[in-house]
Amino acid sequence: MSQISGTATPARRLAPIDWLFVALGGFTHLYGVTLSLLFLLRAGGQSVVLDGMVDALQEPYLGGLGIYVVLKELRKRTSRIKSRHLGEYFVAAWLGLLALATALVFFSPDYHFDAIYRIIITNSLATGLIYLGGVIAK
Repeated sequence: MSQISGTATPARRLAPIDWLFVALGGFTHLYGVTLSLLFLLRAGGQSVVLDGMVDALQEPYLGGLGIYVVLKELRKRTSRIKSRHLGEYFVAAWLGLLALATALVFFSPDYHFDAIYRIIITNSLATGLIYLGGVIAK
């Protein structure tokens, strides 16, 4: 309960759009972690099913990321409550993964330019460009 003008008000309930926002956030983070682990553990190419799922979910990931960003911007403009979701950390994580993966591919004989690395490049650059577009549009 919070105090507004001396009266107690119940905590805000999540609207359907809030649930979509949470679901998309969870999906994008889970996808990023899965892709990171596949690359760092050199597990890409060992499971046709897992590799196929990561590849098949790449476009829904990018679409979900775009919708997530649009919803976040809408929430910023329609809500007086400051967002607790800091996209800068998400973008930094993707760009950090890209830098680490690139260094490993170029300097370690254990890592190669494979399908998982290609997806990391695509998703990292797309995430960075989407963020840059949001910054420029402000």
